[in-house]
This record gives sequence, C-alpha cells and structure tokens, in this order.
Amino acid sequence: MRIVIAGCGRVGSELGLTLSEEGHDVSIIDSDESRLRALGSTFNGATHVGLAYDVSVLRDAGIESADAFLAVTSSDNANLMAVEVAKSVFGVPKSIARLDDPARAKAYRTLNVTYVTGAQLVSKVIHEQIVDEEFRYHVTFGGGDVEVIEMEMGANADGLPVKQLESPNMLRVAAVRRGSTTFVPDAEFALHAGDLVVAAARAGARRKLHKYLAREG
Repeated sequence: MRIVIAGCGRVGSELGLTLSEEGHDVSIIDSDESRLRALGSTFNGATHVGLAYDVSVLRDAGIESADAFLAVTSSDNANLMAVEVAKSVFGVPKSIARLDDPARAKAYRTLNVTYVTGAQLVSKVIHEQIVDEEFRYHVTFGGGDVEVIEMEMGANADGLPVKQLESPNMLRVAAVRRGSTTFVPDAEFALHAGDLVVAAARAGARRKLHKYLAREG
C-alpha cells in the first residue's frame, strides 16, 4: 500500500517505521525537520517538510496515488483539515485522523471523518494489561460487543479442530499463524500448541476460550 502520514511525533514515527518495515510505501510529513531526521537510517520511506494540510506538500508526498492517509499531528484542527483535504481534494480511499480532545468528536462525526482517540487507545491497552493478559491485542468495533482478538494456543488446544473452538454467532476464526506460515483454516483444520489465532469474538466467548490459551509467566 502507498501510505502518507502527516505528523512525525511519537505516533507518526512509530507508524511510519512499522509500516515501512512491513513493506509499505510510506511518506511522512512534518513541519519540524528534526523530527524527520530522528527517524534514522532504518526508515526506508520518504520524508517531506511542511504542513499537514498544505496541498503542494501533500502532492509532493505522493497523496494523489495514496491508498491511505493518516493525520496524527498533535493538533486536532490540523488533523481535521488535513483529512478533509485528503478526502475532498485528492479522493484518498481511506483517511484517518488522530483526535486528542473528546469534545471535538461530534464535529468529526458531523463531517464524516474517521478518527481514533488517544484516550480510547490508552484505556484499551491498560485494560488489556490488567484484565486480558491472554489476549495479546484486540480491536473493538464501536457500537457493538464484537472484537478482533489474537490468541496464543496452549497445550489444551493441541490437535483441536477449528470447528470445536468456534461457536455460532460467538466466535469465528479468521487466520492461524504457525511459525512463519499463515493459514486461512477450514472447520477441520487442527490447531497446535503455540499457534497464534486471529478471530472475531463476542465478549461471552471468553469463558470458553481461556482453557485453550497459553498461560504467560
């Protein structure tokens, strides 16, 4: 994917480094050249000095052919303006803004801007560290109780077919990572201890899952 990121602070730099390491074509924009230099030699994307919502800077960063645009500066106003430019001027298929002030959420929704709030992300990570240690990460869909979760299978899951892990309208397995290979399993696929399983699950499915998961520590 071609991805343009506006903002090279802690969030933007981490995103840029991670996405470029995954093989994506990444360009990062920031008004502070020193932040771009701080990316170091491990960053194999492109950097551009300028404002997040400057049309000429965005064009130089390759936004006209971008698959996604991420506005993650420390300014909610700048992020909102940048996403509006990306959507309205350049027609970027997927544009996401960082939002730090929850009071602005209504304005973002009114303008149909997809956003992620810092407070929600922090609270989710803390919750996982305290309550959901066995679920390495999860994404909750707004307005519902369905999550995308990643689980490491323990000894009790060795040889278990996927169909026995799944539950109708409660849990559905999407992929299984085993070593360096990823599978899209069918119902008869046999799980192994150590497998990483990605699934869509409702909160009520957790009671059944715990007995199959690896225990850390």
